[in-house]
Amino acid sequence: MSERPAKKPNKSAFVRSLPQATSAKEVVAKAKAAGMKISEAYVYAIRSSSRARAGKAPGVVGRPRGSGSRAAEGASTASTAAGARGAEATFRKLVLDLGIRRSRALLDEVESKLARLIAGN
Repeated sequence: MSERPAKKPNKSAFVRSLPQATSAKEVVAKAKAAGMKISEAYVYAIRSSSRARAGKAPGVVGRPRGSGSRAAEGASTASTAAGARGAEATFRKLVLDLGIRRSRALLDEVESKLARLIAGN
C-alpha cells in the first residue's frame, strides 16, 4: 500500500488561526517558519474577506427564496403597491396614536409647506 503525499498546509486557514492583533509582517514570518510562502497583501486580503463574511449567515447567497425574477411583467408594480399598502398602514397607526385633530393639523402644515415649495417661496 502506497502512502499518500502529505497535504499542503492551507494558507488562509493558517492566517485565520492567528489572532487579528498579530501584524501582517509577523504572520508572514510565522508562515515562513511553518514552510509556507505568503505575502503581507495576502494576509490583508484573507482578513478582509473574513471580516466581510462574519456578519452574514452561513450558506445564504443571492436573492431570498421565492423572490422570483424582476424581469417578470408587473413585478415592480406589485412591489410598489405592497410598499404603498405598508406605508398606508403605518400612516393609519400614526393617526390613531396622534389623534384626528393633531393629524389634520400636521397634514395641513405639510400641505402648505409643499404649496410654498412648488410656488418657489
